Amino acid sequence: MTTSSWQVERRDRILRAARESLQEQEYETIQMRDVAQRAGVALGTLYRCFSSKEHLYAAVVTDWGSRSAVAAHGESPETRVRARVHGVITAYERQPQFYRAHVTLQSSADPNARELLTEFARDARDALAAEVAVLGPAPADDAATMLWALITSRLTHAIYRGGDVEEIHRIADRFVDLLVPRLRNEQAEEG
Repeated sequence: MTTSSWQVERRDRILRAARESLQEQEYETIQMRDVAQRAGVALGTLYRCFSSKEHLYAAVVTDWGSRSAVAAHGESPETRVRARVHGVITAYERQPQFYRAHVTLQSSADPNARELLTEFARDARDALAAEVAVLGPAPADDAATMLWALITSRLTHAIYRGGDVEEIHRIADRFVDLLVPRLRNEQAEEG
């Protein structure tokens, strides 16, 4: 089944309206009828595009994550992984309601939402692994998994319990510091 340009535009309009609603208020307080009205579509149309509020907001979080992704520039894997890690932390620091929605959505029963969130986590981990690919596939994936776990656990503490976001940056840097000797060694062997 092909999607026409007007269907893509309508879906984008719904995502934009939902994202704007989340920028203004917490996920739990957002009503689907308000998102539909803001997007200029009927409520039934919104539900034809997204099976539930959880599905819509999983799409919003995924879309926001891809838009917020920091291009990790730099000559060395160390520089690129640091840029990517700090970019992720800063994006959530600026928009903590997106992180809270992401956490809430983790318990969704909607299979469409679960699929999007699984894809989101995989893409985030894969982006981190790409920055340290010089380590080899398995070690790069392990390092990315550990970094993603560190980021999310510390963000949970900061956003829900008033922890210090600068502490997340510091701890992430310390983790990367542990990888640096191996990154440099592997890079030298490749060069």
